Amino acid sequence: MKNNLDVIKKLMTQYGESFYIYDESVISRQVKTLSENFPQFEFLYSVKTNPFAPIVNFVASKGFGADAASAEEVIIGQKAGIPYEKILYSTPGKTRKDIEKTINKAIIIADSYNELLLINDVAKQKNIHIKVGLRINADFSMDDGDGKGASSKFGVDENTLFNQKDFFDSLSNIKIVGIHVHLRSQVLEHRKLYKYYEKIFDLAVYCKEKLEWDIEFINFGGGLGIVYSLVNDAPLNIDKLSYECKELVQRFKDKINARLIVETGRFVICEAGLYVTRIADIKESMGTKYLIVEKGLNGFLRTSIAELLMDYIPEINKMKASEPLFTTKDAFEFFIPEGDESSLEKVSIVGSLCTSTDIMVKDSMLPKAHIGDLVIVSKAGSYSYSLSPILFASHSLPLQFYMNQNYKILID
Repeated sequence: MKNNLDVIKKLMTQYGESFYIYDESVISRQVKTLSENFPQFEFLYSVKTNPFAPIVNFVASKGFGADAASAEEVIIGQKAGIPYEKILYSTPGKTRKDIEKTINKAIIIADSYNELLLINDVAKQKNIHIKVGLRINADFSMDDGDGKGASSKFGVDENTLFNQKDFFDSLSNIKIVGIHVHLRSQVLEHRKLYKYYEKIFDLAVYCKEKLEWDIEFINFGGGLGIVYSLVNDAPLNIDKLSYECKELVQRFKDKINARLIVETGRFVICEAGLYVTRIADIKESMGTKYLIVEKGLNGFLRTSIAELLMDYIPEINKMKASEPLFTTKDAFEFFIPEGDESSLEKVSIVGSLCTSTDIMVKDSMLPKAHIGDLVIVSKAGSYSYSLSPILFASHSLPLQFYMNQNYKILID
């Protein structure tokens, strides 16, 4: 952040609005980490983490495809120049309109037996034959490698597949050539990911041998985590996971020959983003000092969710993550770069909305600040702008900037 501080100050002076800034050099570093450590896999950029066009364009230029969670995200991927076969469209509850809009733009991953019928019907009406994937709710627990799965709104249950073989064979205009499984985001234990990947390989072999599908791709979903809590999180051991994946691919190479696909989730973009706002006022009330910033939860919602939860769940450290809304209570770092480092004070950073829930952080020790100083929040690259209630109370919208590796700024 220190290297970019002059750029950040100039942008605030020029535009006078709260904003997000995304650093291409960090994105490039993360892309390189994945590409070099997992050459056996293709990667899909998870558009829902951050659909900002310069970001999607950059990862597309590096050969990544698109994990699209809506028809509009399919179009975003297409506009970035990503080819049909590298855009995988997966979400529950697709409508006929969604399918008609995307059937020639992406590989559609059916999420239910009804969706298979719907996709087949649309293909029949268009007099075309297409290849699709099927999302499967695997009978597997990531917490217990041999444990049973759980009910899910996503996909079809693994244990129902064999009894549907005649149904699969009856689909006249679509052919199932791939499977998609996703159980969890933000995984930091390499062994859990290895066991998960192993299970999905087994499932793909089952579909090939028992259902007689020509498996052309296996989408392992996402899960690669990044460090949020500097106290509680240990980084994902990329080296060990890389070694284990090489062994796993080698072990299954004679059983199945398919594209191996992983979704990036937040791994590529989270640490590349900063949220920048400005202190509009400072006041004290009954022993609490408040720094009131121009845009709090209507600029960056995720920082406020942990504070809201703490009011109801005192033992929040034991609370299970609920992605992408909540990861851990100390997920984000706050910086006041113009503050007096020699004089720390306990403050609460709150926003300017007419609601008491507009709290970014409570009782944090930060440098003594003044009205007009900047407040910068880390790990703002993923699930930030698009999750925040930016239209609430009709305030002006936060801006978005993309800084490429030559320090050229692209604006939303």
